Amino acid sequence: MLKLETVHTATDCKEKLKTELKLLKEKLENSEDCKLNWSQIAEYIQIQAQQTECQIREQFEKLHQFLRDEEAVRIAALREEEEQKSQMMKEKIEKLSRDISSLSDTIRAIEEEMRAEDVLFLQNYKATVKRAQCTLQHPEELSEALIHVAQHLANLKFRVWEKMQDTVQYNESRKSLQVSSVPPNQGVSYRFDPGSA
Repeated sequence: MLKLETVHTATDCKEKLKTELKLLKEKLENSEDCKLNWSQIAEYIQIQAQQTECQIREQFEKLHQFLRDEEAVRIAALREEEEQKSQMMKEKIEKLSRDISSLSDTIRAIEEEMRAEDVLFLQNYKATVKRAQCTLQHPEELSEALIHVAQHLANLKFRVWEKMQDTVQYNESRKSLQVSSVPPNQGVSYRFDPGSA
């Protein structure tokens, strides 16, 4: 009888242990699934980081290109003004050189007339006086001759920033740029929410 009770008790104990063992095996399976899932998430994090880094670099390259283009436009405007002002000064200097040459010729001619014999001097006096009446105007002030430096530099950073704002589209939905779940092949029971990280 003792043997039968022992067998019966052993059987009951084994059944209880089978139930516990089944729970342990389920926990083991769940833990292994979780480990696999987390390993895949860890790999996906690296992929996300690489992709996001590429996107950051692309966005900054667009900003750099915008700044290079804007710099080129502004340098071109400066060069155009430089060319216009230089051409204007060249023309004014050429005209003034002609006027100086003409005035020098007039002075030399008058000085020659003044060294002439008195009779000859008096004969040519009216013509010499007329020649001495210089119609040459005093050179004008060139207030607009220099480059408008302030026009090119005043608030430059602010104006470029304003123009940049027109080209940048702000995404109000920041979450649309975030991944709120693990990769599609992962189980539903182990969701990854970066907002909680």
